[in-house]
Amino acid sequence: GLMGTAMAARNFSGAVIDGGVRDTAYLQKIGFPVYALGIVPSTSVSHYRFAGSNIRVVCDGVAVNPADIIVADADGVVVVPRAAAPQILALAQEMDFKEHSMYAWIEKLKSIQEAVKKFGRL
Repeated sequence: GLMGTAMAARNFSGAVIDGGVRDTAYLQKIGFPVYALGIVPSTSVSHYRFAGSNIRVVCDGVAVNPADIIVADADGVVVVPRAAAPQILALAQEMDFKEHSMYAWIEKLKSIQEAVKKFGRL
């Protein structure tokens, strides 16, 4: 809660943590999104260190470079290299459209396989 409060006060959009988070109810109350590997009851005091700013880091095995775009929601976190963002956005929108179009077909045909044949996506 303390780190999240400090980050929110400094206008950070959210946090991605390569470790655990606690005080999740408070973080939700203040509207500060945090994405972590899990929830833990222990404090972060003496368990973190400042490594620098605008430097390359690795989070859960994924390289994150300065200027990369971070997209996160309840399903996970994605790192998008800024130079590839337009192409990745177009691909993601196409995949999202196909996937959401499949729901009605799966219900109608009662078959994921038939919907995949129709949309070419799984």
